[in-house]
Amino acid sequence: MRLKTIMRSRQAGCLKLFSALCSIATLAAACTSIPEVQTYTLGTGSPRPALRNNASVDESAHPAFLIDVAPVVVPAQVARRQLVLQKDPVRIQIMEQERWSTAPADEIRQSLTASLSATLGTFEVASVPFPADQPVYRVSVVVQRFESWYASHALLDAVWTVRPRTGATMLTCHSIYSVPVGSGFDELVKGHQLAVSQLSDEIAAAILDLRRDSPAPSKCIPGGMRTAATGIQAK
Repeated sequence: MRLKTIMRSRQAGCLKLFSALCSIATLAAACTSIPEVQTYTLGTGSPRPALRNNASVDESAHPAFLIDVAPVVVPAQVARRQLVLQKDPVRIQIMEQERWSTAPADEIRQSLTASLSATLGTFEVASVPFPADQPVYRVSVVVQRFESWYASHALLDAVWTVRPRTGATMLTCHSIYSVPVGSGFDELVKGHQLAVSQLSDEIAAAILDLRRDSPAPSKCIPGGMRTAATGIQAK
């Protein structure tokens, strides 16, 4: 009788130990299961056909001018690979599992460069030598707000300039784009893609206006280049 009692006690102990080990194994598996990281890009964009036709370029010929797109500046709070959601005017949420393929400043510059090149029938020469007598238009963009409002809108607020490399006249412009988006991070990224595409269209139009000596767009201020810090006219 005593032997049976001991055997039952041992069996019960083994069952409890087995159950505990199973629980530990399940917990360990759950802890080591890392959610998959989703990666997004703004892509290269595509110009609107109407604007592309207005450029009047022949892709089989040498480009009439080149472009030089400076590194884009973005606010420090979004200068990271993780997507940053705007919760309200004073709160943000960093999404560890939702990331850009490169830093947002690089994403914006790459998209602008590709779209401007396609629209204007030219190419970008920021990091390569080019003929001294070839006209070059310098594009600089400072993003003041790059906000991601989930299931609401994507917002791009930027100050940008366009100037000929050898000319004294430049355009300083301010653009704000708010693109409605649906639920999902894919929709949010598409909203940012459209906003950057709209910015590219405006920059392309400004370059063409400078080439034609057309009046500056209403959102742009024409004039010579001056440094904001010192107020000294740049040479």
